Amino acid sequence: MGVKLAAYVVLGLMTANGVAVQAGPVAKLQAEAVPEQINDGSDQVEPDLTGYWQQDDGQIFYFEHSGSSLVSRHVKRSARNNEDDIDFTATVHGNLIYGAHRGPFSRVMQEKCSNQIWVGMGLTLNDGRNQLVGFRGDRAVDPKNCSAKNADTVALVYTKVADEEGNPFE
Repeated sequence: MGVKLAAYVVLGLMTANGVAVQAGPVAKLQAEAVPEQINDGSDQVEPDLTGYWQQDDGQIFYFEHSGSSLVSRHVKRSARNNEDDIDFTATVHGNLIYGAHRGPFSRVMQEKCSNQIWVGMGLTLNDGRNQLVGFRGDRAVDPKNCSAKNADTVALVYTKVADEEGNPFE
């Protein structure tokens, strides 16, 4: 029994030493790779998208950007939304924005079939950081039973019109 135990201890030490010996070159390779990863442009400062943005149809939205989260809210009440209703909620990753956009349905339809009105969306921020261009999905919803069928995508364009305090851009 003592010989078996000694053999296990020696085997364990050999294995541990083998791993430790191999960890040196691997760690060195990983350390050498880190500067390349840092200098690949990913350390650039993310743009702050907070402020007022306008769609091509004239509607104005207020964007709240915090970390990787972006929420767009209606600024004025209309037949289809209340002031401060969410237009979309999304994740920002570099110049790409993707998330869930609210479809253009009446308030009654939104209350009755709310789980059917959210669609996927994707936007790309231009180099000037003042325009977002992309799309959102669309759905045809039957108001009787809230069944939904996917429809053609809808183009989206948001242009930054003012900063967080409401000062217009020139």
